[in-house]
Amino acid sequence: MSERSQRDTPIASAILLASAFLIAALTIVQAGRLQANKAFAGDAVTGLGGYTLLTASSGFGKDTRPYEFCYVIDNHDEMLFIFEIPQANDKRVVLKSGTSLPGLFAAARGANTP
Repeated sequence: MSERSQRDTPIASAILLASAFLIAALTIVQAGRLQANKAFAGDAVTGLGGYTLLTASSGFGKDTRPYEFCYVIDNHDEMLFIFEIPQANDKRVVLKSGTSLPGLFAAARGANTP
């Protein structure tokens, strides 16, 4: 090695090490600013085989375990079904309502006949 490259090696190593520490410190600071995202299934939407499902809170129940509605759209028969899930621990689903989608949209437009 030449005299110049031997002299530049410790300086370059120090600069590289300082840059690595600076990047690590900035990463830690930015990670501390991130909000913790809670995992929950609220407003989950899925579709398969001609059915679309949407879950949403009913506004009842505890904040930690709210009661939910499950909206099911049957694309083949053009029907909307609304099920209530009273408690997350209970394996019971209650049919609250069911209606024809063309009739529902016709009523929303103000027409009396579908």
